[in-house]
Amino acid sequence: EYSDFQCPFCKRVQGTLDKLREQYSKEVQFGYRHFPLDFHKEAKHMAESVECAREQGKFWELQKLLYASDSVSRAKLHQYAKKAGVRNIDRFKTCLKERKYKDRVLDDLKEGMKLGIRGTPTFILGTYDTDTRVVHGELLSGAVSKEKFKEVFEKYLSISRAEASLVP
Repeated sequence: EYSDFQCPFCKRVQGTLDKLREQYSKEVQFGYRHFPLDFHKEAKHMAESVECAREQGKFWELQKLLYASDSVSRAKLHQYAKKAGVRNIDRFKTCLKERKYKDRVLDDLKEGMKLGIRGTPTFILGTYDTDTRVVHGELLSGAVSKEKFKEVFEKYLSISRAEASLVP
């Protein structure tokens, strides 16, 4: 998933993704890449904040809270982190202040652009070779329905299962 915390379509699809993670977590790897759009003023800082939360094992918790909120100012990110269960708030604040994950967020954005991504949310479904940066599958954009996700998941899972059955 390439996403932006201030994108309304990204917010809308999160409930669907939560249900899919529950259903497919044993067979499907869910990844998250940052794609903060220039016109969303706080999106980069929000992206950096979830990376700071990741240091304390609270990436998904903060991600969920940020998508559930209407508007989050930079000044309130530490309050959301605390609510998400980040224990060492001083460490979190230092991480944000130093912009420790600025390059990681920008790298995600650059990688997405190389893949041809222009908007959010965009999903890579299938397989993605991180060495060659080749996608074997499909790119879906927008607030994709649960049914469409399941259709594509099942398509690639059936291929994967068939290949696994060939291995002695």
